[in-house]
Amino acid sequence: MRLQAYGMAAISFLCYIFGVAMAVHAQPKAADSKPLRVNAEWRLRWENRASTDFCSVNHRDPQDELSRLRLNFSAAFSANSTLVARLQHSYKRNRMNGCADTQEKSGFQQLYFDSRWGNLSLRLGRQELGYGDYRLLILSQWDNIGFTWDAVRVGVKSNRWQTDLIYGRPGMFPTSATHPVLYGIYTVYKPSPTWQSDIYLLRKEVIAAGMQQRIWAIGARPVIQLNKGAKLTAEAVFQNGEIGTKDLKAWGYWARLDVPLNRAGSAKLILQRDFASGGNPDDSTLHTFDQFFGMSFGILGRMGLQGWRNMSTWRIGFVGSPSPRWQVTADVHLNRLANARDYWYGGAGSPVRGVGGKPLRDPTGAAGTEVGTELNLTLSYSLTAHMQLSAGYGRFVPGRFVRETNNGFADRTEWFYLQTTRKF
Repeated sequence: MRLQAYGMAAISFLCYIFGVAMAVHAQPKAADSKPLRVNAEWRLRWENRASTDFCSVNHRDPQDELSRLRLNFSAAFSANSTLVARLQHSYKRNRMNGCADTQEKSGFQQLYFDSRWGNLSLRLGRQELGYGDYRLLILSQWDNIGFTWDAVRVGVKSNRWQTDLIYGRPGMFPTSATHPVLYGIYTVYKPSPTWQSDIYLLRKEVIAAGMQQRIWAIGARPVIQLNKGAKLTAEAVFQNGEIGTKDLKAWGYWARLDVPLNRAGSAKLILQRDFASGGNPDDSTLHTFDQFFGMSFGILGRMGLQGWRNMSTWRIGFVGSPSPRWQVTADVHLNRLANARDYWYGGAGSPVRGVGGKPLRDPTGAAGTEVGTELNLTLSYSLTAHMQLSAGYGRFVPGRFVRETNNGFADRTEWFYLQTTRKF
């Protein structure tokens, strides 16, 4: 922790020195430019979950009260050099069975220096790293703390492509006890207005559960604009590396078709297929896909029950705006395991736990692969240009796998939230 603090202080100092140097050589700005921008956001949310261990008689029905205040600052030293800072205070109070637990975290959620020289760019400091659909690198606005990195990002671009070289360690994470390291290269190639393709190579190094993990991931993500406003997005990832003394060879893919239901495009149908390999954790070679630093909230369900690991799912969804102030989403997720002898992994990538905190798995595979069905519904309403209200409901109906690995318990679990967001 002390080393991480020294590293952050060094990055901040470099940002300051670099910023001062750029300010000295800054060109005069236009009269209407704003060298300093300040804004804020305050978000309040209440969540209630029922039967989180799929056993209603245990009354594991936690309630969360969450608050997040962000103060955003942006100082432009020149037309090509900017210093960005975000101060954040997050609060969470969890209540269950008469007990309460409070967590608070304050500090710089972001603090970085941005500069450009022609086709080159540099971003140095605490920043968000998110690409594509955030499957491997999360850019989550839902999480109460968020995910930022103490990182260096160097970019090169032309008319048709953009390439980023990245290296980073966790900055402000909800949990970062494993002290991971991330580096890689990410390219977006867009030869025409109707299609583009992301190509990337990422490496993750982390010590988890006493084991060193070194994993490479190479992937591609094409996006194709079809006729009548339809869009097809897909992604395929292959992984190779070591976890402890074992080799890892894994793969995953997903594809989504967005079909507009009206000419304005304010309503659309979503058809989505997701897969991530799994395997017996006791084998000498592992095949369980690693979702790196991704999180599947909203993509594989809003209840956080399904991660992009050892899974084979289908999604049918609807997104619509009956009026400019309203937005409605509805989804059905049909979840199965890719390998019956592996664990069922949740949205954060860890095994889902049932009664008594037991990770759900059948080493024999006799419990099958039927995990269950999740239903989601959300409503959002813009009260003003600066204030939004939203609510959501989720229901998960467990399948045979849960019943046979959870001591016979397979009660449905439900989730509900209310949220308000105010921008200043």
